[in-house]
Amino acid sequence: MFRNLSTFGLPLSGRPSELIELALSFGFDGMDIDILDLQKQAEAYGVEHARRLMVSARLKSGSFQLPVRLDAADAEFEADMAALPAILELATAAEAPRAVATIAPGSDEHSFKDFFELYRTRLHTIGDLLAPHGMMLGLAIRPEAAARAELAMPFIHTFEGLIGLVAVSHPQIGAVVDAWALHVNGEPADLIAKLPAGRLVEIRLSDAPRSVEPSALTAAERLMPGETGAIPAAAVLTAAQAAGFEGPVTPWADRSTLAGRGREKIVRLAGDRMEQAWKDAGLPILPRWFAPVARDQFGRPIEEVEAELAEVVGAVEAEVDGKG
Repeated sequence: MFRNLSTFGLPLSGRPSELIELALSFGFDGMDIDILDLQKQAEAYGVEHARRLMVSARLKSGSFQLPVRLDAADAEFEADMAALPAILELATAAEAPRAVATIAPGSDEHSFKDFFELYRTRLHTIGDLLAPHGMMLGLAIRPEAAARAELAMPFIHTFEGLIGLVAVSHPQIGAVVDAWALHVNGEPADLIAKLPAGRLVEIRLSDAPRSVEPSALTAAERLMPGETGAIPAAAVLTAAQAAGFEGPVTPWADRSTLAGRGREKIVRLAGDRMEQAWKDAGLPILPRWFAPVARDQFGRPIEEVEAELAEVVGAVEAEVDGKG
């Protein structure tokens, strides 16, 4: 397993070089890829240029959001599928072997049975495209009751239900284990063992307020992992390790819970919390090859400030010597 940073999981923005420096500085081994942005860069400058920063930083590719609307009308789904082969070629060139997508929590048009079959059929079609690339698609769920409250017919919103869909889907289709979803649904981490072998694609870690019943939680209450200890991250990591998982583990928190914190503080906090989760689970923490850049209170690299100060001191000394 490796610690992974995602601009989808945390409210982060900035130039790729800035985000990569933050990931390296605070202990992350991988980053998610914005595949559509990468596609634009590759079309303009070539694939090697587009992925040069990740390569030079020695960061692993976490996952990318599959640009296919799984529950869309037929015409929209077919349009997305027509563009998918080029996306998968790019992802392969970028050494990004994992895609993720989120299942709709319900429908106003389809019964559970019909929606299940629609997903199964579409996922099989996608799986056939993924297979030649050795790529996996991980499915995530939306467990909050509010997400399906206004839909006529609820759909899969538990991890146990997700296992059922994955079990009958194409071998390239797997699951995202979301500690938040397990908590909201009151499901134990032991359920991970029921997932078919090799079908775990990503782990997401979050926390929750202790003052709210899990079943009443809303997405806006998803906290940074380790915030309250209501969700035992170590238990999820231990179960994933027992299942032989070696992929990305990503911190997720709602934007509203991190309001007022700058980008660097968010990544630093996420890095600290992930390191603690690693320790709690008894996982090895390898030494980092990257030395973080020390900065002053204004965000300037300390080495740069010290060099300028040395120049000033040298000039003053030279002037004093000249007068003496």
